[in-house]
Amino acid sequence: MIAKKTDEELIEAVSQYMEKYPKATRNQIVLYATGNAERIRDLDKRGIIKLPKALPKGTNSSWGKYFSLSVENNAKRKGTKYNV
Repeated sequence: MIAKKTDEELIEAVSQYMEKYPKATRNQIVLYATGNAERIRDLDKRGIIKLPKALPKGTNSSWGKYFSLSVENNAKRKGTKYNV
């Protein structure tokens, strides 16, 4: 049977992960800090720990460069001329 971690152990695990990976996103911390994700989010809601702000949807995706609506930027990237 797996022993349930106390809040203090979760707080310590999160703080160690954040020290080791200072540029980690909120989801990375929740997933890899070796604790229950729901409890870690609850600790953040209660203000016991401070997680980074959540990134807006689509921020962490590289797909945006393929769907640029700017014709001029697409023309520059492809090396073609475009007269506006």
